[in-house]
Amino acid sequence: MIRLSYLKIKEEDYNKIFSIFYKVIGETENKDEFNRILIDLLTPAERIMLIKRIAVIYLLLKDIDYLTICRVLKVSNGTVSKYRLLMEDSKGIVPVIKKMIKNEKIWLFFEEIFSEIFYPGLPGISWTAAWEMRNKLENKKERGL
Repeated sequence: MIRLSYLKIKEEDYNKIFSIFYKVIGETENKDEFNRILIDLLTPAERIMLIKRIAVIYLLLKDIDYLTICRVLKVSNGTVSKYRLLMEDSKGIVPVIKKMIKNEKIWLFFEEIFSEIFYPGLPGISWTAAWEMRNKLENKKERGL
């Protein structure tokens, strides 16, 4: 649990500080730079907490069942339920993740087509590679990751 000071920041000061924060985060050029910023700002526990929160919302939007989410992310059923409720009123992260999932579904569709075209046993196709591709696709459908 974080500790916040009981002393409140003025609204205009908060807005100025938030704009600085937004500029720092928003101006990142690539993943490595963004990662370095997060490492500087957040403790390892805070980074894991944020990543798990985003992953729970992502998997809920992909209609993965609660038990699978709990098992894969090592979170409690209560945590998953909490984020299911929070998602109903979300106007920030949920639309962004929905857009990502829409693009992902297109890629998944093509992966399914390639899996059907290059099936194990087809002459000239490596059985190992074909089965590996098919198993990865099944895992992606089942676990959502």
